[in-house]
Amino acid sequence: MLDLTEKTSPEAATPAARPSLVGLSREKLAEALVAIGVPANQTRMRVAQLWHWLYIRGVTDFAEMTSVSKTLRAELDRHYTLARPEIVSEQISEDGTRKWLFRFPSRGAGRPVEIETVYIPEEDRGTLCLSSQVGCTLSCTFCHTGTQKLVRNLTSEEIVGQILTARDRLDDYPGRFVQGTAGTPESGRLVSNIVMMGM
Repeated sequence: MLDLTEKTSPEAATPAARPSLVGLSREKLAEALVAIGVPANQTRMRVAQLWHWLYIRGVTDFAEMTSVSKTLRAELDRHYTLARPEIVSEQISEDGTRKWLFRFPSRGAGRPVEIETVYIPEEDRGTLCLSSQVGCTLSCTFCHTGTQKLVRNLTSEEIVGQILTARDRLDDYPGRFVQGTAGTPESGRLVSNIVMMGM
C-alpha cells in the first residue's frame, strides 16, 4: 500500500473552538441558524441551502456557498466550522482500495480516539466501510478499529464526517469527479454503497 500521510491537512490537527455543522440534521441546522440570529421565517430556506452545500456539494468553506448571502456566510464562519475528522494516515493499494485512519476528540475516553474507514472500488460499485464505534468486540486483525477494546459509539456527526472526508479525498461530488475513470461505477458516483462496521 502507498502511504499518503503527508497529504493530510495540518489545519485538521488543530482542535476547533467553534462547533462544526458537519453531520447535523436539518433540525439541528435550524437550531444553529436561530442561535446566530437568523429569523425563524427564513430558517427553512437557509437550512435547505446549507444542506445542499454541505451534503450535496461537499464544500469545506462557507465562502464557497455562493447562494447564501455574504452577510450570513460571514456570520456562519464567525460561529461555526465545516471541520472534517483529522486524517492521521491514508493508504492506497494498487487496486485502488483506500484506508484512512481518522482521529476524533475523546468525548470522555481520556485521550483522542482513532477509527478506520475503508473505500473498496469494484467494477459495478464503490463500497465505503464506516466505523460506527471506537474499538470493537470482534477483534478482526485486518481492521485498526478491531484491534482496540470497545470504548464508545461514534456520534452521528462523526459517522457523517467519515463519509464527507472520504468523498473529499475521492473528489466524489457533482462536477468534481471524472466520469469513466478506473473504479467509477456506472452510476457515476465513486461511493455507491455503504457498510457499517462494528455494529
